[in-house]
Amino acid sequence: MGSYTPVYDQDIHTIHITEDVRQSGNASLELIAEGAAFLHKDGIIVLDNAIDTAHVDTLNAKLSPEALEIAADPGHHFNFGKQTRNMDQAPPPTKELMFKDIWCNPFAAAILAAVLGPRPVVHYANGNTALRAPPHGRQPVHSDCEFAHPAYFPFAYVINISLVDVTPENGGTEVWVGSHHVSTHEAHSPGSDDEQILSIKPVLVEERRKHSPPVQVNTKRGSLVIRDLRLWHAGMPNLTDEPRVMLAFVASPVWWQGRTKILLPQDVKEMVEAWKEEIQYDAEYVDGEVDYKKLKSAGVDFDSKSKVLEKYRGELSRWPTYTPRWY
Repeated sequence: MGSYTPVYDQDIHTIHITEDVRQSGNASLELIAEGAAFLHKDGIIVLDNAIDTAHVDTLNAKLSPEALEIAADPGHHFNFGKQTRNMDQAPPPTKELMFKDIWCNPFAAAILAAVLGPRPVVHYANGNTALRAPPHGRQPVHSDCEFAHPAYFPFAYVINISLVDVTPENGGTEVWVGSHHVSTHEAHSPGSDDEQILSIKPVLVEERRKHSPPVQVNTKRGSLVIRDLRLWHAGMPNLTDEPRVMLAFVASPVWWQGRTKILLPQDVKEMVEAWKEEIQYDAEYVDGEVDYKKLKSAGVDFDSKSKVLEKYRGELSRWPTYTPRWY
């Protein structure tokens, strides 16, 4: 039988949430079905009008002015080097700024429950900000999986929430639609540090470009993106003077037993635990404030601590010889 390589529709599938539905906070079965289906197919979807823009604007008014202050810290982490001008910047974990439609969005939660199982667990809450950069200041194509990860099924999704409109001009992320189907540990370059090993081998990138070239994300503020952790992507340069702040929450199934915990202040525990029927947070609660400006993504481990998954890691992380070629 001959092989078949599809040419993907290069538009990122967008689901528009009407204002009355957004205010209700109730995801219909049709909305869930559409989101789950396209996440499996493409590895990425956009939920438009999923968040109150007043909440987004409030966070942006705080985080955007703080961006240059954080960037001036010589020890702060920039993703793939300071030349990218793409740095970690976490949301403030304070009760008055932890808006539920951002930290526990009901539409994202319902779709994630459909693909990951009930009550998915968030192990990571951070973000990245694209500061003004030269046109060549882009990241290499990479996935966020630096370990031998499952090839057959999704085990983690990133919820990205940008606090401004996103276009190619201000650093809309480059995404390779459908690439989660071919993501394996062997596709990654044998780098010399934790970030370089995330990069996809250039020969594989160029081969995929022939039939499924990348696109850049365009979203309106108030929207969110759900992306399979395995999907190939790259941060692109922000050519404007306005910081483009994008929050990131990573959710996995309960059975994945993620390794990373989130640091949160004790006084938000009751509020966060009230969300647990939709989304759970694997958090360590501490007295006093959390210095969110110092949070770093470097060294974060999205792998599982499940003993049975470790036992079958090799078998689950590679495609068999009869893998359909259309992936």
